[in-house]
Amino acid sequence: MKTSRPLLIILAIVTVIGISLGGYTYVHKAATSQIYAFNCGLMDYKPTSLTQYCADAGAGVSDIKWDTWSADGATGTARYAINNCEPTCVAGTWKYADVNIRLSTLVHKGGKPVLSHVYYKTVDGKKLPLGKTSYEEWDLISTTM
Repeated sequence: MKTSRPLLIILAIVTVIGISLGGYTYVHKAATSQIYAFNCGLMDYKPTSLTQYCADAGAGVSDIKWDTWSADGATGTARYAINNCEPTCVAGTWKYADVNIRLSTLVHKGGKPVLSHVYYKTVDGKKLPLGKTSYEEWDLISTTM
């Protein structure tokens, strides 16, 4: 059976257009459906650390390992760190605790979905270093504005 050359050219063009549109749709959907978190003025995808006081970075969580991540929220484990600032913050020592972390409260900023609230609690149930409770929470958006 003999196939005509114009038919093969048309078939090739349709295939290239189809693959291009499919690729564009996939990339566009992935970029616009990402869930972010506020992180010191930035929108960050799955941050590995969050700072409570962006100006001095004296308290926050680091080494975050996310178990879940969606528009419904995010959960994981992390390491809480706080500087005792004694005798000064430069000369102070750091105190640490292992925590479970949860992000929640989805808002939209610049057309992107962003998680805007963080809650964490010590794994062992003891008080956070230099704290009065075993947990802390704050709005990440307040560190952005």
